[in-house]
Amino acid sequence: MNYKTKTSSTILGFASVAIAIILFNGCKLATKDKDATVTGDPKENLVEAKESLDKARKDYVLKYEAFKLESDNKIAENEKIIAELKAKAKMDGDAAKQEFEKELAALEQKNQSLKEKMSYYKDEGSKEWESFKIEFDRDMDNLGKALKDLTKNNTD
Repeated sequence: MNYKTKTSSTILGFASVAIAIILFNGCKLATKDKDATVTGDPKENLVEAKESLDKARKDYVLKYEAFKLESDNKIAENEKIIAELKAKAKMDGDAAKQEFEKELAALEQKNQSLKEKMSYYKDEGSKEWESFKIEFDRDMDNLGKALKDLTKNNTD
């Protein structure tokens, strides 16, 4: 072998060893950092997880209670409107009164159903809660619109 080839082989050998050492140490350090991040202090991780869960639970309960109170108020307002419409219908003496009373009875039943639906709701998790809330709000809005339409049609 000539001198140039021998020197190139030696340099290439040292470079390969240096790269292997760098890669090996780099991977080893990354593994240590990962383990430190994941495990940490198990007691601290547990405490943090419990605090996070408690906070999420309290937020959920507060939102549920606020929604329930708001819904109960809407239902009570609907009951008041229904009672006023019933009183007004008793004063009327025409044939349209029977149709009006049928519509009013149907709306009263829907309001009662919503009241029962809210009172029987059981905590089944946040996904189910969101679904329940969306459906309940939609039904409540539809009932409110129907009551307004019935009031509007009755006063015309």
